Amino acid sequence: MTNGEAMPPLTALRAFLAAGQQGSFQSAAQELGVTPSAISHQVRTLEAWLGVPLFVRTARQVTLTAKGRRFLRDIEGAFGKIRLSAERMRGRGTKTTLRVSALPLFTSAWLIPRLADFEARHPDITLAIETTNRIVDLERDGVDVGIRNLRAPTPGLVVKKLLDVRAVPLVARKLAPQLRRPQDLAQQTLIHISARPESWREWLKAAGLGDLKPKKELTFDTVPAALEAAARGYGVTLGMHPLVWESQAAASLVVPFAAKASVSSSYYLVHRKHDGSRAEVRAFVDWLTGEMARFVRTRPQVPVSARARAN
Repeated sequence: MTNGEAMPPLTALRAFLAAGQQGSFQSAAQELGVTPSAISHQVRTLEAWLGVPLFVRTARQVTLTAKGRRFLRDIEGAFGKIRLSAERMRGRGTKTTLRVSALPLFTSAWLIPRLADFEARHPDITLAIETTNRIVDLERDGVDVGIRNLRAPTPGLVVKKLLDVRAVPLVARKLAPQLRRPQDLAQQTLIHISARPESWREWLKAAGLGDLKPKKELTFDTVPAALEAAARGYGVTLGMHPLVWESQAAASLVVPFAAKASVSSSYYLVHRKHDGSRAEVRAFVDWLTGEMARFVRTRPQVPVSARARAN
């Protein structure tokens, strides 16, 4: 359809934004306080204006086309900027607060060293960062963005994989000569994380040592504390390669032996679907994924002193 206007109808854009984010005309109608037929009409008006289909419609659902997905990303950013600018004009302050919940190790080892870059790029966004191992409910806990280490992403949220990791045993350099093979763990103290009590059990099972009993066990509530204890020679802990090498304790730790065990997971960034149009959420997500992509390209290796004995 040929149209001399430079901009499509704003009402149609808003209907498409809601429908695209919700994945449903019915849910979009509830969000905007109109009928599903009104949403459908506005979307068809926009499709006619653009001259391209934005959704594939079936009897039970609607699905964005490839062009629809690209267009949704573009207008989410545009609406987010409009919202942020309007808040500033209405005198709500020059800064917008973004609430982030991240795991302690990710925050201390990876995020904090890079925050200066984000603040320089986005001086109008104030980050409120909560570090916790517990599972958070974004709605209940008032969190905008969550960063978690999971085996699989949480359904019902916008999910972006950040990094694949695998568990490796870590020990202070001075204790490494005592550990030449996985079976030697029976003579050591195994350091656990209370939020992940099954980690050592799973690793030992993967190594074919499901019945191994350590000499002693020690438990901490955070990964940074467990790494510090291991670095001081209190025992052997598990760390997530390659992220663990960003921690302060990593300089004193090595992987003591080669092992076929492989227990893997991934770090994910999650946020609510309707928050995707918020400028501050998009700014943080774009920055974080970009920084992580650079980290993955130059990911650190197992320390040289242990590389000959490690996977």
